[in-house]
Amino acid sequence: MTAQEAFRSLADCMTLESSEAFFAHLVERLADILCVNHALVARILPDGHHASTLAVWSHNKQCDNFTYPLANTPCEQVIGKRACFFPSRVCEHFPHDTILLELGAEAYLGIPMFGPDGQPHGLLAILNDQPMDNAGLAEEVLRIAAARGGAELAHQDAEKQRERHERELVASNRALTLFSRCNEMLVHADHEDTLLQDICRLAVDIGGYRMAWVGYAQDDGHRPITPRASAGAVDNYLDGISLSWSETHPHGQGPSGKSIRSGEPQFVDDLANDPSCVPWVDAALSHGYHGIISLPLKNSDSTFGVLVLYQAATDPITDDERRLLSELANDLAFGIDILRARQRQQRIQHAVVQISTAVTPRSGDAYFLQLCEHMASALGADASFMARILASPPQAVEPLAAIIEGKQVENTCYDLTGTLCERTLRDGALLVNSCSVEDVSSSSRDALHWVKAYAGQRLDNSSGEPIGLLTVLFRKPIEDIEFVTSILQIFAAGAAAELQRQSSEAHIRRLAYTDASTQLPNRMAFREHLDSALLQAPNQLALLLLDLSRFKEINDIHGHDVGDLILANVAKRLKHSLEANEFLARLGGDEFVVVLTETDSQAAIQCARRLQAALVPPFIVRDQAFSLEAGIGIAFYPDHASSASELLQHTDIAMHQAKQQASRYCQYQPVMGHNMASRLGMARRLADAIDQDRLQLYYQAQVDLVSGDLIGAEALCRWHDDELGWVSPGVFIPLAEERGMIGRLGNWVIEASCRQLAAWRYQGLHLSGQLAINVATQQLDDQRLMHTLTQAAKKYDIAPRQLSLELTESSFMTDPEQAISMTDALKSHGFGLAIDDFGTGYSSLAHLKRFAADKIKIDMSFVRDMLTDPSDHAIVKTIIAMAQNLDLETIAEGIETAEQVEALQALGCHQAQGFFFSRPQSAEHFASQWLGSSC
Repeated sequence: MTAQEAFRSLADCMTLESSEAFFAHLVERLADILCVNHALVARILPDGHHASTLAVWSHNKQCDNFTYPLANTPCEQVIGKRACFFPSRVCEHFPHDTILLELGAEAYLGIPMFGPDGQPHGLLAILNDQPMDNAGLAEEVLRIAAARGGAELAHQDAEKQRERHERELVASNRALTLFSRCNEMLVHADHEDTLLQDICRLAVDIGGYRMAWVGYAQDDGHRPITPRASAGAVDNYLDGISLSWSETHPHGQGPSGKSIRSGEPQFVDDLANDPSCVPWVDAALSHGYHGIISLPLKNSDSTFGVLVLYQAATDPITDDERRLLSELANDLAFGIDILRARQRQQRIQHAVVQISTAVTPRSGDAYFLQLCEHMASALGADASFMARILASPPQAVEPLAAIIEGKQVENTCYDLTGTLCERTLRDGALLVNSCSVEDVSSSSRDALHWVKAYAGQRLDNSSGEPIGLLTVLFRKPIEDIEFVTSILQIFAAGAAAELQRQSSEAHIRRLAYTDASTQLPNRMAFREHLDSALLQAPNQLALLLLDLSRFKEINDIHGHDVGDLILANVAKRLKHSLEANEFLARLGGDEFVVVLTETDSQAAIQCARRLQAALVPPFIVRDQAFSLEAGIGIAFYPDHASSASELLQHTDIAMHQAKQQASRYCQYQPVMGHNMASRLGMARRLADAIDQDRLQLYYQAQVDLVSGDLIGAEALCRWHDDELGWVSPGVFIPLAEERGMIGRLGNWVIEASCRQLAAWRYQGLHLSGQLAINVATQQLDDQRLMHTLTQAAKKYDIAPRQLSLELTESSFMTDPEQAISMTDALKSHGFGLAIDDFGTGYSSLAHLKRFAADKIKIDMSFVRDMLTDPSDHAIVKTIIAMAQNLDLETIAEGIETAEQVEALQALGCHQAQGFFFSRPQSAEHFASQWLGSSC
């Protein structure tokens, strides 16, 4: 074809009108004019790295359009605003261009197509299977065609933009009209379900959507979304799909679930290509749904539902349409809130009437029954239930009133384990909108097989302690959760107040007649029982008084909390050991009494033995074992007393006597009264001896086991009475403790010890080491101990380091923190400190490390049998090793043989005292033997 013919043919093509087929005609004509095998026109995509063909001519036919990357192709050079020509072997220049390879092209010529902005918007390219030697004519033809093609491309883009704007305007007007009509509907709405249905209908009729529906989020199970209304081409679509708003459920990943979780609208232009719509895509496409708009319905607290609109096409949703639809959803949610508030107000007014009429019978079971009836009526419930929490068995309640389907049912105890009621008692309140008969007590399942929803409120007393339970049950899910919760709380307040009033009355009586620690009858209940029994003039009545031994020591060392737990266990065991005609009560402290009516001496003794046997197994409290014994006194009416007071007095005397006997129980004898009087007389004489300085101190030497030298002495109190003679310390010291005189006795020992040290100094005698003084528990608790010690030392000019204070292990465990504080203060003043009778108390190593002690005294009970008893030997060895680790000296008490001395030395003990070295001696004899006195 000549150049003139080529340009004429091209001119005919350039005059074609703009149309969809323009570019197809263009590439066909170019291939014909230039006698090439292939021609194409392509648009450069916005990313600048890809091109999309508008028309492709190859081997005398039109081909399908395609999109391809520009990288590593000759077209990449074309978009650089210049022609690109490869007369031959183009595939070798671009080996990665698959299109060139598929076409089998040998030559390539490409020209850019420019838009109105002067930038390349596309390209024209011809390709030939044979080399192209002269491209002059071809390049000129392509340039002319590219100019016309660029203008056509700009025209088509402008036309598409105009059509898009028109569509957006129509969509916005449609959305605005829908918004206006829906707001009119909201103003006149008076029923929630009707409003939802009308909104869906308007969305289809006015908004032009293929289908619309409204669903509410359920907060139970898999968190389903329940449709409440729909319109348009529904065709059972909603019945055949499952919807959820759970983040973990497979059906909770769609637009509806996301809207509820996030509270934000979700827009899907083409659901067929959206991964989140996979579970529903087939059903949706079969119903003609191609786009989805999901709009959350929100109130001030949460997102409670969703309005979903389906489009029949994949048209993009405009910004104006999105804004208007979001406002429509917000207005719908607001309208729903208004309708619910209006309905709630009406229901509250009805409930208030029900509540006010429920207070007519102001107390008793009738009140609870009427409350349940009115509560069911006010809430529209199908069953109501009120119960009192039982102390035992656990998780059990005693119903006070129950109404099922308007009828009263019999009250029986229920086990709440694994039920919704159990969760209510734990959490305080519970509402479940999707439950089943498996969630109620097994004993009630037949009567409540229909249950679908549950609401419960725990009843608490004024102290916040649970005392009861109030529940309502429904055949259908609860629609207005807030209303049910609020009204149930009002009913619960009244029910709790009445239940507490009844409980308080019973509690007041229990407090008056029941011991709080053991739940046994107390002293008042015992006296009433005893007086009542004596009024019946029995042939013989026995009274047993039981007193626990060493219980005060447990209280002092471990605290009253542990003591109370032990007392409760003691009471339980004693109660289980009783027989039918035996009444048990706690008098107070560690004393219990048992009353036996129509009995005899043998039966009373058997009862005492049963009580003692009950105490034999150790008591385990807080992972520690405690062994207890009891002294039991027995007295009979009318043999030993003529009145209740006299009977109790004589039983007390017998109990004290029992503690001195091996059997640990004792029947009252008249002579015992005389013995008690004698003991009281001894206490008076001891008090006089303390006050009149008629006591004496004896001294027992403490020696070094290696050298035998004196290293100190222990001051021991002795008492010789003009009438009683020598009274054993084992008698008068416990008596002083019992009668509260131990503090006065201890102060006398401190004064006398300082006075004796001063006297020896005056005589020119010197005591090596320290003089040890025993300090009682009551003294350690006395804040005046420091003053007493420092004043006595100052009075006789005694250096504090000359005195060593011996504290028993059990005494400093009474109040460890107080003891630590006191010992630190004593140590800071220079006094020596020793722990006496070590191994016999309950001290812990943690506390021992904190005491400012200098030495530990090993109790003679371990030393005495250490050579024959492996256990005692191991204890002594352990004490010595522990003292060495704590950098403390050890001194052994009660040494009586040379073998004991050798054994203690072998174990690392270096100090001792005992009869092997010296018995306790008067001041004169001690000075003569140990201090070198010639007296």
